[in-house]
Amino acid sequence: MCKPHVCKGLADSSVRQIHWILSGALDRAVVWKWISVNPAEHADKPGLPPPNPQPPTADEVGRLLTAAWEEDEDWGSFLSTKTTTGIRRGEMCSLRWSDRERRKDAPSVLRVERSIFVNDDGELEEKDTKTHQQRRVLLDPVPDEILDEQEQRARKRAAAAGIAFNPDGFIYSPVPDASAPHHPDTLSKRYARLAKRLGIHSTLKNHRHYNATGLINAGYNVRATAGRLGHSGGGTTTLRVYTAWWSEADQRAAGSTPTRVPPRPTPAESAARNSLPQTPNALDEDLRPYQRIAADLRGAIDSGILSPGDPLPSEKSLAERYGAAPSTAHRAVALLVAAGLVTASRGRRARGAYRRRGTVFRLRDRACAVHPVIALTAGPDR
Repeated sequence: MCKPHVCKGLADSSVRQIHWILSGALDRAVVWKWISVNPAEHADKPGLPPPNPQPPTADEVGRLLTAAWEEDEDWGSFLSTKTTTGIRRGEMCSLRWSDRERRKDAPSVLRVERSIFVNDDGELEEKDTKTHQQRRVLLDPVPDEILDEQEQRARKRAAAAGIAFNPDGFIYSPVPDASAPHHPDTLSKRYARLAKRLGIHSTLKNHRHYNATGLINAGYNVRATAGRLGHSGGGTTTLRVYTAWWSEADQRAAGSTPTRVPPRPTPAESAARNSLPQTPNALDEDLRPYQRIAADLRGAIDSGILSPGDPLPSEKSLAERYGAAPSTAHRAVALLVAAGLVTASRGRRARGAYRRRGTVFRLRDRACAVHPVIALTAGPDR
């Protein structure tokens, strides 16, 4: 009998895998004309999670490689080669000495053709790469020297065991005759212990991400990066996974991002923009054009030239008088409206606001016959 329990649904990844299997089988059924439509195409399967690679920093990689070299030279060589080439874990385990092509006066080339995996019986087995593609990875001088040293150590171990060096043996092998590869899970667990001891949150796969981001930031194009990493789709996977770093590299290559915005105002400019000057002065060169217009209008209001209810000059007239844009005149009037000195409504001319009783209109020193607004508000007799 079934005991009381809480049912749990399948994980999203399991649902996607089952959908992939059923969809493939039903596709063949359509080809064989057993059915006319693939119903799996209409299924609502869970979407793929957004890629979020987390490569370690350059400082963390340096600490990890230094500690690996101190533990074991073979382990340091493995981790260093994986970091500089970006080869997958299973592909690293399957590398053989015959996969390394030596070239005169040039770095070697590694052929990546196979991968090691664990079959259903728990045994190690070789298969094609993840994307079923073969690729060639050009080694830099330093990684090439590291493989030279690795080969020398392999030859010494074979000689110490009294056996001949196997030129088709595995580059990284736990046995002297290099006839067996490392178990991929063993390497991942060893790396996890190393990272935990150093206090670094990282996995062995993150070194592949580190290599990819390094290539992108160095200016490699999409196809070159995808080819070196073994991504399928001609760079589609590379862009999908490493879009953020690719965008950053593009911006860096552009030199500097053009800023199509005005410079940030100083605190004094911000204060002047948000309020009228305490003592408006149309001759003050520090005033902005709209502030100068607003200061003159306020002087006319305070001096009585513009009485409550009198219409202000039109924005077009103000713009022509001051040689400014109509938007500048509109901004000046809006500043007076915000200060409560002027009232305005849609489709009507702005007018001087009625003030409360007891408000004293002060005649400012500069409100005289040469005031710029007088010519627009007063007639010849005024």
